[in-house]
Amino acid sequence: MSFKLEWKGSNVIITFMDNFLYKDSFEANNLIYGDSRFDTMKYQIADFSKIAKAEYTEDEIKIIATLEKSSAIWNNNVKEAIVTSDTVCISHIIAPYLEAMKETNWKIKIFKNSVEAEKWCCE
Repeated sequence: MSFKLEWKGSNVIITFMDNFLYKDSFEANNLIYGDSRFDTMKYQIADFSKIAKAEYTEDEIKIIATLEKSSAIWNNNVKEAIVTSDTVCISHIIAPYLEAMKETNWKIKIFKNSVEAEKWCCE
């Protein structure tokens, strides 16, 4: 498991680290969406700033986006802050995810640091 999950009340911060694989994202999502706090969650922060390498296929990104879109049915008022300054991560993983999530009401924004991400989430 190369991620850390931290709940702040009903909100969550997921910090991915080391080699970021599909299974890590899938496992983190299962923990979040299986938790009763998800129903009242207002924001989530996905921090990719500590990953050394990301390995995802296009199909895996589609699966994650599909799971997220399905979850947005139960809680459609979520802010999601993504923390990364890695342009490869943004173009190959985040951009296709953002495109898929346009079909939801979730507000998603990319930040270069977690301080700004949390500030935006708490506005």
